[in-house]
Amino acid sequence: MKLYILILWFITFANYSQAQSITLRILGQSNYTEYAESNVVLLSVQHHDITKIEALKDSLTANGLDNPVVKVATSKNQQITQYKFENQDLNTFDNVLVWCSALQINVYKVYFKMPEHQFKNEDDHAVLALKNANTQAKILANHLGYKIETILNIDDETTYANPIYDTIDFDSSKGQRMLRFLELLSNRDVTYDTKSNSPSKSGGYYIWVTYRLTKT
Repeated sequence: MKLYILILWFITFANYSQAQSITLRILGQSNYTEYAESNVVLLSVQHHDITKIEALKDSLTANGLDNPVVKVATSKNQQITQYKFENQDLNTFDNVLVWCSALQINVYKVYFKMPEHQFKNEDDHAVLALKNANTQAKILANHLGYKIETILNIDDETTYANPIYDTIDFDSSKGQRMLRFLELLSNRDVTYDTKSNSPSKSGGYYIWVTYRLTKT
């Protein structure tokens, strides 16, 4: 689920003009873009058309391409066989699609292969998100005539950092149903899917950071 509110902050205080300390809550963010590692095409041929795949392989070899056409599955009745071809060069990939069309090989799926998810990257983005929150906090504190005394809390649950979750009672049955509904809408199950319809994928890491500010 995309976050449409990038910066949301709350200041809680009593008698603001006399308050010596206040609490500031900042949503820090780190945005990133991932790019596809390769292009993939999935092919299917009838058993009696298996020679078409051999002709495609010959075309690849004749053009100096070492990327093999790999058999990935066969139907239960042994009548249809599926193959996969993967290549990093887009021009080469386009040529393969042209050859498949000329040979009348059925192309049933084309997608971009994204890099495997690296949890180490989340740590890096968390650090950047914290730096972003600190920068915002310093600007706001200075504007209000305060300084940052300490960080009271860091909540790096990136899904629930979305402000929409602040209104949900997680302990109630209604809250649990709403939570599940929002998770389904956010497509959390495909967050780390390496198959993509786009050559790039943008995302963001978000954390809530709570500060205590004191008068300068």
